[in-house]
Amino acid sequence: MSPSREKDRATDFAALDASDPLPLWAQLASQLRRRLSSGEFDERFPTEVELAGAFSVSRATVREAIRRLRGEGLLEARRGSGTFVVNRQLDAPILGTAGLAQAITAAGLVEASKVLRVEQGPAGEVAARALGLKTHQSVQWVERLRYADGEPLALDWSALALDATERRNFLGGDLNQGSLYGLLEERCRLRITGGREQLRAVACAPAERKLLHPGREEGVLEVERVAYAGDRAVEWRRSLVRGRGYVLNATWGMLPDKAGR
Repeated sequence: MSPSREKDRATDFAALDASDPLPLWAQLASQLRRRLSSGEFDERFPTEVELAGAFSVSRATVREAIRRLRGEGLLEARRGSGTFVVNRQLDAPILGTAGLAQAITAAGLVEASKVLRVEQGPAGEVAARALGLKTHQSVQWVERLRYADGEPLALDWSALALDATERRNFLGGDLNQGSLYGLLEERCRLRITGGREQLRAVACAPAERKLLHPGREEGVLEVERVAYAGDRAVEWRRSLVRGRGYVLNATWGMLPDKAGR
């Protein structure tokens, strides 16, 4: 990308509203936060002069917005070099998103979920095969959009093989935060003890892109999982996870004590 085009992108923002009760620095910080999440400033963050000119605000307003974002750990100032983006990463010990809620909170971010669908219905061919059911047998479907600090990170479709009592208890819990496995253990006494999963890079369909809002040239990972409570297959799940900022770690063989994680 040419320097002129990069500069145009860096200063192409929506106008601030002086009549809005939200302070101008807070409006600016909100716009910058969204653009940081999309990965737009990975190559270059705008200067104070560029931001002040783009928004017709004082440099003091710009400095306050940047100061707030530095406090959130999104930006860092380097003496003599300017302001740079801090790339915070979510660290998963294994493939998939089994510990996504924990990974989000461990990174100092706010974890939440938006429930898109909760209904009882046929398992269908893929979930039935994974759960050892017939295609017409009923499962509890749960679709959730997972957030980290208000930004969409993952889209989950879960099929849960529960009996009537387990289903009733499960649905009495809060699906808007935390993991499904925590709810299963707390309300159904079903402790997930293991699972198997496959991960692949996929193209994001338009409907899914509208929900996840991946950044320019950002990859999306698809994780297909079967989770077990002992010998019992409890969940089949398909997840789409934004590739930006999500690290999948695994170890193998014998490591020396001094080896870093």
